[in-house]
Amino acid sequence: MDMMQTAASLKAGLDDYELMDCIEKGLNRFGPGIKYAVMWRMVVLKESPKEGIPARPEAFHAALQSIFGQGSKRIEDAIIEEIRSRTEDHFLEIDDLVDLLKTVRRESLFFQIK
Repeated sequence: MDMMQTAASLKAGLDDYELMDCIEKGLNRFGPGIKYAVMWRMVVLKESPKEGIPARPEAFHAALQSIFGQGSKRIEDAIIEEIRSRTEDHFLEIDDLVDLLKTVRRESLFFQIK
């Protein structure tokens, strides 16, 4: 991303593709198998959203918790850190992954409509 694209993304929020990139980078911090385990768990739970994780983050959160229990918080924090590194400061107050994904996505959709 060049400086102009970065500035535009920071203003408009992140689109679903960028959010998925943040999710993948956060998961990859814990090894390549983590991403596949979580995606597989979502399929097994019949919670694999066709619209993607940013559209239905509750399913992703449930899969993380079902696999890692309390340890899922470390993974969520890594994803939150990735999202925050690409967004504006006003997202710093949101500590919950589901809320953060919904808020960033809603803001991005709002700017797309304008």
